[in-house]
Amino acid sequence: MTHLRRFLYIAVLGLLVTNCNSCKREQDTSTPPPAQPSSPSASAIPPAPVPSFDADRAFKDIETQVDFGPRVPNTPAHSKEVEFLQKELLACTPSVVLQPFTAQGYKAGETLNLTNIIASFNPSATWRILILTHYDSRPWADEDPNPANHDKPVPAANDGGSGTAVMLELAREMKEHAPPIGVDLLFDDGEDYGKYTVDELNRYFLGVKNFVASKPANFNPRFAILLDMVGDKNAQFEPEQNSVQSAPNYVSEVWNTATALGLSHFKSVQGQSISDDHMPLIQAGIPSVDIIDGELVGHVAPQPDRKYWHTIDDLPKHLSPETLGEVGKLLLTLIYDRIPRDIPSL
Repeated sequence: MTHLRRFLYIAVLGLLVTNCNSCKREQDTSTPPPAQPSSPSASAIPPAPVPSFDADRAFKDIETQVDFGPRVPNTPAHSKEVEFLQKELLACTPSVVLQPFTAQGYKAGETLNLTNIIASFNPSATWRILILTHYDSRPWADEDPNPANHDKPVPAANDGGSGTAVMLELAREMKEHAPPIGVDLLFDDGEDYGKYTVDELNRYFLGVKNFVASKPANFNPRFAILLDMVGDKNAQFEPEQNSVQSAPNYVSEVWNTATALGLSHFKSVQGQSISDDHMPLIQAGIPSVDIIDGELVGHVAPQPDRKYWHTIDDLPKHLSPETLGEVGKLLLTLIYDRIPRDIPSL
């Protein structure tokens, strides 16, 4: 398990700080906890106009991250990423908190220095959602077709960079247009560190595991949305089955909204069951929806240019502002319009 140390954290819901291998995500055959019972009916919140999403700027944020180098813990590129995220988020909200923690690495005596970053918007709102992604890079390209590359780090343009870029752009829009509901953005670290053949999932999802173990007891967002590999030119986003079991109403809300918006990358067909960052949240009682391009996992996608998961070819050339724009438009529509209107039925 991870070795934790003291950290700073946001206490929301009235306590908010206002200043500031390769089997990860393999098809999962385990059964998650049942969905949480619905809370008593709440009143709708007046919606607000939906801001536009700057997909080109989000794509440039991916390129910026890749230019840092692989964001592997304990490397200069990782430190640059933390500094970049902190700077960009503080330009959007004073409610930014760094949550440093440590974990044991695979080498004898190795300690990983990790940092979760949390940014909050509309801190006084009691109806809150959590949106999260990981920003770290996998240290080992152990799915690369060339065995000589297996010990090289993954550039992580899509697997780490894309969700981070979308969430940064959400933060910029929420700075300019206050959301009608509370939104907490969690940029989590150490998601892609583990080696399944060594200790299964024990050293995957380190940031979210730390977040769950350390969160205040009264921080319980209504649900969470996880973004993972959301930038591919030919992305296929299907309802992930652990999400369906833990949060069926919220999965329906997300995919029904995508259908209403005519988003071509969202498909209302049964997706895979995937072990991902949402699993620790589900186990902690937070219903969670994973928006993930599941065909990339395990190189299931039939297209040759979509077989770059956990390889050194996870580069911006495979990604598209158009896909990022669909994901961003969906999230902004949910935050500003659909969720506020639909609260009584969620």
